[in-house]
Amino acid sequence: MARIHLVDPDIHNSNPGVFRGPRLRVQPRDLKVPEEQALEAVRRFTAHYGQAPTARSWQAAQMTPSEHTVRRRFGSFKVAVATAQLRLDSK
Repeated sequence: MARIHLVDPDIHNSNPGVFRGPRLRVQPRDLKVPEEQALEAVRRFTAHYGQAPTARSWQAAQMTPSEHTVRRRFGSFKVAVATAQLRLDSK
């Protein structure tokens, strides 16, 4: 019997270049964490570890919100870090 392989929409969304598909819309469940709370977590990580987070380092540090939530909300950790810095600079 042949195995059926399904693509997880979350993986598909984070790798549009690999799957050549459109990005999926952010789901309402990903918006439960306020944006500023997520950005503050990114700032805490950067201050504590002295470097920008990656999905892997975020998971290893057991940060909240989850890396999935950060990626879905901002598109990538690079964008989250840039947004966190911009907001901090504009205060």
